[in-house]
Amino acid sequence: MIERPGLGRLPASGITEPGDAVFRCSHCGRPLEGVTIELPLGLGRRTWPRECRCEIERREAELLRRHIEEHQARTQRLLAQAGIGARHREATFETFEVTSTNRPILQVCRTYADTFPDGGRGLTLGGPPGTGKTHLLVALTRALVERGVAAVIVNVPRLLLSFRSSFHGAGPHRFDEMLDLLTGCDHLGLDDLGRERQTAWVQETLYLLVNARYEDRLPTSVTTNLDPDALRLRLGDPIVDRLAETNATYWCEWPSYRRGARP
Repeated sequence: MIERPGLGRLPASGITEPGDAVFRCSHCGRPLEGVTIELPLGLGRRTWPRECRCEIERREAELLRRHIEEHQARTQRLLAQAGIGARHREATFETFEVTSTNRPILQVCRTYADTFPDGGRGLTLGGPPGTGKTHLLVALTRALVERGVAAVIVNVPRLLLSFRSSFHGAGPHRFDEMLDLLTGCDHLGLDDLGRERQTAWVQETLYLLVNARYEDRLPTSVTTNLDPDALRLRLGDPIVDRLAETNATYWCEWPSYRRGARP
């Protein structure tokens, strides 16, 4: 019997001495079973140690660590591109101020994030200003991003202003590049839909965006201060009908947080 302490691995030539070779892991000292192979071309038998369980565990732990780091880096990149402003950068479901009135809608948003995707279905959160609709949509976007989903949220009036600037070369991106990003992401949040100044160009641009995602069965969630009838008058039937077909609508009816009121 040949003792081979300190050998986690052997050279390619292996061990050629006769008899049973006993190897020990260089990390944990555990005995390792040898594997003997008869080589072709008259090269004889060679014996190598099997890989130690601790080596396998270390490799799996290292792969898990790298996966976590890559996921965290990707999450940060997605959040940086998600269009979340400084005021809501830390908005999560956990930081939303829960009351008996808003708890059911908070749970709707949590469930949506947990079960995404759902066949292209989105959420429409309507209600008076200051009720936390943007917070909920940001929290939803963050929850999706942390799951690795390419989710983006934009403020609609600001988005349209960026679109106009891109026509004159004033913005960092071209109109078609921004449109491609918004029509192709896994989930799009349109915040403050209906607050934009209405023109034929605005209606056409919003229709292109909503319809492209509708045709590709990509979900678009929205917040708005307008009720369904007012939103229809403002945006037109083609946009509202598509959102009505794909989205579950919830009305956030409680006093404004901004005025210090609580339900």
